[in-house]
Amino acid sequence: MQQLFYIHLVIVRQAIRKDAAALAVLLTQLGYPSPQENLDFVLGKIETYSAETYRLLVGEVDGDVVGFISLHWFQIFHSPGRMGRITAFCVHERVRSKGIGQYILTEAEKFLVAQGCTSVEVTSNLRRLQTHDFYLKHGYAETSKRFIKSLVPKQG
Repeated sequence: MQQLFYIHLVIVRQAIRKDAAALAVLLTQLGYPSPQENLDFVLGKIETYSAETYRLLVGEVDGDVVGFISLHWFQIFHSPGRMGRITAFCVHERVRSKGIGQYILTEAEKFLVAQGCTSVEVTSNLRRLQTHDFYLKHGYAETSKRFIKSLVPKQG
């Protein structure tokens, strides 16, 4: 018996305001506040990430936003070319491990090359072991340690 496979077409495009609710849900899957609390935040970010050195891309399948990747690119002092940075990346839980994340990542990398980037970096929470494996599988190397310091006092 012949087995048939149906491949969904993934469209990667710039996020627009109507994507805010879907993006808020995806942020919750990353561990951020509930979609309703995130909605105004996301709407503001969509505007910010339309700026000159930022971009928020979504992956859409059959008209539904199923993933996003946010990008920033900048010149670095010690190296020629620009550095691209993935600041957030999520594929909806119900469609993970189907090649959608790989496609979104590949399209994001092409976009960064078009912006003059010669490399791209990403940070990932220490607890996200599957995510680390994903990046390693797609040619990323673990090369440094990240240090963070809050510059604003904690509230309450």
